[in-house]
Amino acid sequence: MKTSLVWRLSGAALALWMSAGAAGAQEKFQQALTPAGLPFWHLQRAEEPRALIVGSFADAFALNHPDKIAAAVVGATMIDYGPKGIKAGDYNEQLKDYQAGCNVSSEPMLSTFSAEARAEDFGAALDLCLQPLMDPALRERDFERLRKSSVVNRARLETNRSALASFLTRRLTWGSAPFSRWSEPEEIAKIDADGVELWKREVFARDNVTIVAIGPLDAATFGKLIDHSFGRLPEHAVAAKGEVPSPVYPGKTIVFESAGDQTVLVMEGALSIESPESQAANIGNNVLGGGLDRRLGKAVRGEQGATYGISSSIGAVAPGKRIFSIRSALANDLAPAAIQRVREVTESWRNEGVSEREAALSRSLLATSFERGLERIGSKASALLSMLRAGRTAEDEALYADRMRATPTEEVNRVLRERMPQTMTTLLVAPKADGLGADCVVRNIKDIETCR
Repeated sequence: MKTSLVWRLSGAALALWMSAGAAGAQEKFQQALTPAGLPFWHLQRAEEPRALIVGSFADAFALNHPDKIAAAVVGATMIDYGPKGIKAGDYNEQLKDYQAGCNVSSEPMLSTFSAEARAEDFGAALDLCLQPLMDPALRERDFERLRKSSVVNRARLETNRSALASFLTRRLTWGSAPFSRWSEPEEIAKIDADGVELWKREVFARDNVTIVAIGPLDAATFGKLIDHSFGRLPEHAVAAKGEVPSPVYPGKTIVFESAGDQTVLVMEGALSIESPESQAANIGNNVLGGGLDRRLGKAVRGEQGATYGISSSIGAVAPGKRIFSIRSALANDLAPAAIQRVREVTESWRNEGVSEREAALSRSLLATSFERGLERIGSKASALLSMLRAGRTAEDEALYADRMRATPTEEVNRVLRERMPQTMTTLLVAPKADGLGADCVVRNIKDIETCR
């Protein structure tokens, strides 16, 4: 969800695969042990001037404490306010002296800490970055500022039609699951310093962290720094007390009536694929909605002139939970015909597959893009963590681009045919529901749950 002081380090799995030269291709992380026996993944780049450590923590807090589900959202702001005993401005200046970047982020079932700095300053910078995590300076006025900010952000959301459509889709499909409400103003208002401390204590522990270290430092040097820093964490985290929920898609067309000069479209469905199938799925997805020269762009913009842009994507919303979605903003008067065309193109793509020419172009573009991203140490670390979370290996990360290029078109088409959702939920934010084939029409955010 949030936070950085100097640089924001990437952490999103499938999005990184789609946006990620050659410097990172086939470089393989090796697993190492610190002197105290804590495992970590290490890659040495002797020519790299900066060092990076990322710690990824499984976060079951929302399942264990549904009454405090926003604790991770609030807790991710810890870095912004620095540690106790140091003014936030002075803390920022110290980070600048080291050219350091610190980050604490949270998303459903996952929280991440990262620190990056010049190699010669990395040990001191890592200690500085960790101080707010160990002893944050969050004060009552900071909580009040966060509460007010959440209310303002909610008001802004209601004036941003695309953001509103995404929000409504989440509310609709997650139901009472904690992830549907964890950034709501009323949930933010429940969190105080004790709630953040409880979240920290249950999540940030040595038996719950996957650590990646990359830069010019060797494994022995990184290992000593990891023991010094992560060794201060508690030994054990609190395991999840319940099963991870799944989004539920009613397969309806739902219209949220709201005055405006565009109709925003979100079509979404649950996607069940095995991790090795992700490359084939990404190739197929790129053919459908990877740009204006892809199938949806040609049909809805090229043929109909109904939009400036349309895209499709595959995303992870929780461990093992993936979704396929299509998004666009459409001209109001052309929306009914455009939505029908989107459905026709998507059905043909899923059932009939893609051509060898289309697949070859997508394979090349995605593999090259992935390789280019790996030149950045943050992207290289995130790529490995994404693979590990999906149950894959360091070798899978190193060979991802090569295997992308080798994925046969028939495998792409099999995955499209067998794995892509057969029915999708359509949510529209439109001035009027007339002509849109709505199964449910609402005008108030709180009523969206009646459309399940």
